[in-house]
Amino acid sequence: MIRISSFNIKNDYKNYNLNKTKEIYNYLINNNIDILGLQEVYSKLDIDLRKLLKNNYNYNGNYRFLLMLNIINEKNPIITKYPILFNKTYHMPHLPSLLNRIVSLNIIKYKNYRISIYNTHLDYKYESVKLRQLKYLYKLIEKDNNLIILMGDFNLKNNREIFNKFCYLLEKRGIKRVEFNDRTFKESRYHREIDHIFLSNEFKVIKFEIIKNLDISDHYPIMVDIEL
Repeated sequence: MIRISSFNIKNDYKNYNLNKTKEIYNYLINNNIDILGLQEVYSKLDIDLRKLLKNNYNYNGNYRFLLMLNIINEKNPIITKYPILFNKTYHMPHLPSLLNRIVSLNIIKYKNYRISIYNTHLDYKYESVKLRQLKYLYKLIEKDNNLIILMGDFNLKNNREIFNKFCYLLEKRGIKRVEFNDRTFKESRYHREIDHIFLSNEFKVIKFEIIKNLDISDHYPIMVDIEL
């Protein structure tokens, strides 16, 4: 079994303390998570999280900007205990938004399979930017012959046309969204998630849930157990 989780941890750079990093680490360890994708990871937390993980996990993902370590510079790292064959951070189209958006890729080896793990965080404001970012993501996945795990904060619910078209294109390629059918952004009034996990059809979903007992973010983590 493989346990996967995606979690937007909330960028609270100015109010950061080490306890938040410990809570994330405990979430990883206590739930025996094999693959964890995080969003909105800023430099202060990133540095402390690396120290806690030490040599027990692989931890990959670059910042959205190269030279700044401040409040607006974030990464979407992937944490896993599996061997990493390849990793890269891609920069997605973002203008007119000034915040560069990225997608992190890890290719891992599991048994005799190669699995591509994509972790991203889409723009929150402009519909036109979200559409271009979805197209960019699809182009990456379209030319990928590995099994696919795609996760992240898409800032889109399943009642949005551009998101449903994206899901349809992925389904045609044998990749399906896990339907949690509840809010993952705590302030949402509707029972629709904006954090998503997509999986190749070769994966058998055993269990999935939204974790509602963590108070360190404005998002709930999502978790899926799969078999291959």
